Amino acid sequence: MTKISICIPVEAGSAAPVRLAKTLLGDPNADLEVIVAPCGDDCRDIDELRAMAEAEPRLMILPTAPADISPCHHWLGTVAAMRGDWVTVVRPDDAVEPEIAAFVEHAEKTVPGMDAFAWNTFQIDAGARRDIPASVAIPMQHHTRELDKDDLLNKGFKWVESSNVPNMAFGIYHAAISRSLLETVLANSGELSWQTPLPQYEWAARVLIYAQKFGFSSRPLSAIDARRHVPGPTTAVMPDFPFHAGIGLTAGIAEVHARVLRDLGIDWESFNDAFLRACMIDCLLENREEEFEAMAQRYYAAIQRMDGGRLAGAFRPPYMAEPEADLRRGRRGMLVFANRFIGGAVTAAEFFSVIRHMLAQIDVVQLTASSELLEELEDKQLRRAHV
Repeated sequence: MTKISICIPVEAGSAAPVRLAKTLLGDPNADLEVIVAPCGDDCRDIDELRAMAEAEPRLMILPTAPADISPCHHWLGTVAAMRGDWVTVVRPDDAVEPEIAAFVEHAEKTVPGMDAFAWNTFQIDAGARRDIPASVAIPMQHHTRELDKDDLLNKGFKWVESSNVPNMAFGIYHAAISRSLLETVLANSGELSWQTPLPQYEWAARVLIYAQKFGFSSRPLSAIDARRHVPGPTTAVMPDFPFHAGIGLTAGIAEVHARVLRDLGIDWESFNDAFLRACMIDCLLENREEEFEAMAQRYYAAIQRMDGGRLAGAFRPPYMAEPEADLRRGRRGMLVFANRFIGGAVTAAEFFSVIRHMLAQIDVVQLTASSELLEELEDKQLRRAHV
């Protein structure tokens, strides 16, 4: 059986992932398959991709989905076609390590019995301003280890150490789950399931609940074409819950958590200082003044509705007219800070192509994994750097 299925839902009006498919399928021995799910009748370059599929059995193109299909159901239909032991979802303009199947196989040996696998990713905004210095942190370590579920639950649901999104990499988007875990997640869907414009966060929540063993690779295996969430009209699934994606990204994730937990008969109990801080960060990331003010007002109104408005007085997000310059460069602990536009890279694919030359390849990762001395040294350096 194929080691991993890489699923690529293509939104209406978007181009087919020709570049990504060519990159992933360039090695004829790579133990993976690419599943592309176009949506609507205006998918650019789809004919070129179909021509590739005629000569490449590892490339599957699904029937075109209706243009008005919900993001969640688009993803569900895509992953349902998977034929591999593992499955992950990415978007057309993302970048993925071509040897990802070998990294998954290595992780299976390193963390026996794992059913959820995640890795470090790079978040690359192709529209970022070049006149404002920015850096990207590149991990130097490349080991794979098991992570504690209780710690992940706190980070995933309690907003511990979060930004405007939980500090938790597991799920199905730029992370992988086993076939058995996929079946478990789908078998336990309830009446409130899959009703969000943010499918990656619903998958993350459900994977976190149902997975038994979590393996994590410090070595980055992908780069995300980062997109700023644009709040739009949203129909409230739970009228008694004030947060939703129409307010902002953080609010949308909170609504996902509340629905997933309610399906299980559990109350959402994450209205705390950490969540309030995440809401303020979400506002802070909006640099357009009018949009910032509107978002802050939406959040404030929702916060007033929770627990008698007890945290409303502490909600004071600062406004920044432009992103703060980040001049960090060079090594700091177990990280190397590189120029965001290193090598002239603008897109996620360009950035990953440049940075990949700095990352340990699979043969090095496999060779050093057996060295207890190296792992002990990495652990000490990791703690010293507080990464």
